[in-house]
Amino acid sequence: MYELVFEEGGVSHRVAIRDGTTMGRSSDNDAVLRDFSVSRHHARIEKDGEVFKIVDLESTNGVKVNDTFVTSAPLAPGDQIAIGNFVLLVESAEERSEGLSSATYLRPLKEFNQDYGLEGEASGVRKLGDRERIFEVLAQVAKTLLQVEELQPVLEKVMDLVFEHLMVDRGFILLYDAEGTPRLELCRARNSEEGEEPEVPLSRTILDMVTRQKLALLTHDAQADQRFDAGRSIRIHQIRSAMCAPLWHREQVMGVIYVDSPLHVGSFSAADLDLLTALANYAAVAIEQARLREHIQREQSVRQRLERYHSPAVIEAVLAAPERSTPPVMLRETSILFADIVSFSTRCESLPPEDVAAFLNQFFSLAAEAVFAYGGTLDKFIGDAVMAFFGAPLPQPDHAERAVRCAVALQKALTVWNRERAVAGLDPVEVRIAIHSGPVVVGDIGSATRVDYTVLGNTVNVAARLEEFVAQPAQIVIGESTQGAIAHLFPTEHLGNVQLKGLSRKIAAYRIKVEEISQAEVGRA
Repeated sequence: MYELVFEEGGVSHRVAIRDGTTMGRSSDNDAVLRDFSVSRHHARIEKDGEVFKIVDLESTNGVKVNDTFVTSAPLAPGDQIAIGNFVLLVESAEERSEGLSSATYLRPLKEFNQDYGLEGEASGVRKLGDRERIFEVLAQVAKTLLQVEELQPVLEKVMDLVFEHLMVDRGFILLYDAEGTPRLELCRARNSEEGEEPEVPLSRTILDMVTRQKLALLTHDAQADQRFDAGRSIRIHQIRSAMCAPLWHREQVMGVIYVDSPLHVGSFSAADLDLLTALANYAAVAIEQARLREHIQREQSVRQRLERYHSPAVIEAVLAAPERSTPPVMLRETSILFADIVSFSTRCESLPPEDVAAFLNQFFSLAAEAVFAYGGTLDKFIGDAVMAFFGAPLPQPDHAERAVRCAVALQKALTVWNRERAVAGLDPVEVRIAIHSGPVVVGDIGSATRVDYTVLGNTVNVAARLEEFVAQPAQIVIGESTQGAIAHLFPTEHLGNVQLKGLSRKIAAYRIKVEEISQAEVGRA
């Protein structure tokens, strides 16, 4: 690896040479040369095969290589580049001394992967000792990080490894949220008191450079690097020796690891930067896996919650099309169904509690099976009654038909159950069912500590009162809106107009003639 070495105001600067390295007066260059003899974007270094060459970007004062003006020329160690009033020396990174305290190194991730054989063949640029150290640490990282499942323990393990293998005073891990905003997830200081939070000296200038350019950065003295002149936080926090490596996985930078030694200049070497980069690469994989596990756990939790209310078909539809999922509360056209066991209190008066529970479990199983078979949502069990609705969370234009088919299926299932009960010498079970269709408010409704997915509105009240005051044992009673939607499918009988409590007008009530419906006619879901 080659480097550009130049001085300004008695301070030495080093910039790693890579394909695309730029020089100029503007602060967005890799080598910032602050003098009006230098154009804003003066020259660029390009890689041509295995050779680096410098290209003049039509600058005002031109570019000299070894005292000769050039528009393009190859570079080699020992070459001198004259740009305005600056002279830049091309040096080999392996031949220089590590004692230049004001140098800043920019290490592109692609270059790091090539040097350590993580991408194609290893180039052999790094010394064997550095390579062995990296691989030794990576072996430990692989055993440690990839065994941890949750995100926070992963971050703690990453910081443990940083402090174990690098002489840092402070360490910070930031992760980006969905909007791309960095969020501090973990900070640690080597000599901090118990419970003491270290000051966060992060520079947005350094953070943006590392993230945007996908490179690792080492500065021996950020105060002396003109590239960071615009960084107010660097001056405020007196940032000196620091390293920053991106958490990079599958072309995505998900965050950074930042470490520093605020009171010392020249605390880290280029080999330390490579080690931090290697740790960051493995940490990114472990963090991604931890996030994936947390996502799976959330999905499982959502599925378990949905299973309390919805049929498997509805659950699959909701999970397969998250963009269609409903907001917390919304207005929706639905059909509401109530089913209540006749004379439940009398029936269970002499039964022990465990027999009552077994009886209810069997009835509720029949009811839930019928509701789910027609894509309904099981709202709740109310004592010995069942409440369900059709048309939410996913829209169902035929919600009234589905509700009636569910009610008929439940009555047919009760007929079969009663035959079994008769063989066992038990009394038959009769259920009153009522259905009403109309607009409701549907969604997660409740308190700050407990919510239920349910429906509210006058449609619910009408359905409940039709079941309580109009429906007779073994009857399915429906309101006028439901009857209007299903009259062409099922035989109905008008029961008259009924006055229900709380309503200003009478409601036309109808009975489904279950006795005229064959089992084959029930089936369509």
